[in-house]
Amino acid sequence: MAEQNTDKEDKTEDATPERRDDFREKGQIANSAELSQVAALAATVVCFGWYGPQVLDGLRKILIRNFQSASTFRVDRESVFSYFSNVWMDLLQLTLPLFFVAAVVGVFSTLLQTQFNWSWEKLNFNWGRLNPFPGMARMVKMEALVGLLKASAKLIIVSLITWLILKGEWIKVSSLLNVSIFKTWAYWGDITTQLLWGVVGLMIFVSGADYIYTFISLENQMKMSKEEVKEETKQRESDPHVKAKLRRMARDIANRKTIENTKKATVLITNPTHYSIAVRYELGMPAPIIVAKGVDFLALKMRETAKDLEIPIVENKPLARALYASVKEGEEVPTDMYKAIAEIIRFVFKLKGVQVTNKTQKGQTSATPNNLNA
Repeated sequence: MAEQNTDKEDKTEDATPERRDDFREKGQIANSAELSQVAALAATVVCFGWYGPQVLDGLRKILIRNFQSASTFRVDRESVFSYFSNVWMDLLQLTLPLFFVAAVVGVFSTLLQTQFNWSWEKLNFNWGRLNPFPGMARMVKMEALVGLLKASAKLIIVSLITWLILKGEWIKVSSLLNVSIFKTWAYWGDITTQLLWGVVGLMIFVSGADYIYTFISLENQMKMSKEEVKEETKQRESDPHVKAKLRRMARDIANRKTIENTKKATVLITNPTHYSIAVRYELGMPAPIIVAKGVDFLALKMRETAKDLEIPIVENKPLARALYASVKEGEEVPTDMYKAIAEIIRFVFKLKGVQVTNKTQKGQTSATPNNLNA
């Protein structure tokens, strides 16, 4: 017992994604059976409110048919068996839609709680379940106490709702002898509907509390000790598949960042097929900056982005190769490439209708800084 308590005290860390996936594969997911039952019951009540008159009409037809055939009914083994078979089939046809709705809603609500998770491990046969001693031990655990409390709460709720609804109806029951049987059925149908809605209303609180308890209990089961977290981290880092996935994720993030930076470019210098260099320059900047660069597939994506945003694309094979090889993203263009960059920027500014001069004069706009003047 002391060792078990120590283990629980050591498990102070939140579950890692790998541990959560392991629990999901085993089918251990927060799921409240009471919540599914309440959803199924509520759907049945709604369906009964719409389908109830058809059920009563069907029962009326069954009674009329049976009374009409009573005078000619022959009592023997075959006829009695056939009679009960026909009655049961008629009743099944009337009530089957209600059972179908309850089953579908119950299953769907369970799938929603488990996020449509499916695990075959729950169906595997376990010889340990045939051992009565672990079952006796589970009877004194916290789960058994919670189950007893839930069963007691449901019994109290149903009893309380039944008493509150039927308390004021006892006076009316004796007067039902003076009305037709179909009106009596309709009356008890209304009472039953009120009873079911009352049970549903109160059971929602019980099922909500049960789901919260189940969720918290599962989270506590998934907690890990610091040693377990360290061991799982080592396994994750040594797994080649995980490493490849992390590299792929890092590459995707870098590519998205490159495309976003390309949108800020003033001009895109290309190879034209293998390299793309995004250059940004605005008035007042000391020198142009390489905001993004790419090769092959990424270079193609950069060109597509530039075309979509109408960013000028200039083909210059030697310059594109030199910039890709010698300049990192976010760095200024080297001084030995100023002349080639200045010509491209002047060309781009002319396309945009910006007046280009080598020197800033009164009444004119300088399109290139002094260190780019050629």
